Amino acid sequence: MFSTEGDFIKWNPKFKVGIPVIDQQHETLVKLCNDFYQSLLQNNKSSDYKKIVKSTLETCLNYADTHFKEEEKLMKAAKFDGLNEHKHSHARFTNTVSITYEGIENLPVSEAIKFAHFLHDWIFTHIAHEDRLYLPALKEFLLRNSSKFIKEGGS
Repeated sequence: MFSTEGDFIKWNPKFKVGIPVIDQQHETLVKLCNDFYQSLLQNNKSSDYKKIVKSTLETCLNYADTHFKEEEKLMKAAKFDGLNEHKHSHARFTNTVSITYEGIENLPVSEAIKFAHFLHDWIFTHIAHEDRLYLPALKEFLLRNSSKFIKEGGS
């Protein structure tokens, strides 16, 4: 259940992949999820919640476009074997956000809350788990080709 205080998701250093641009984008998604959660709590009884949901969905679509392209470009360059599966996961995220966006006019608060849970689950399943799968290939590639992308001490 939702708490009325604090973050929905606490940023955890274990989420870091050790590639600053990717880590920053992941932190941005965690912040977006937390801001969305707090906005829903504060505005769920008003008609403003649809504006909040619409803005969040637009931000998610922009985030996905930028972040997924960046991540997929790096995975392709590193010849990561799981690239196609990872791309499908990204497509499922984008599809869920797009479908929610298309139905914004008829979206009840309960569905907006489900979307907050979707973002939460995405962070814990995709960022904290699935993104870890490409790290060995990507880090090896980056060390050979451009070590400036790898942060010292990254996982």
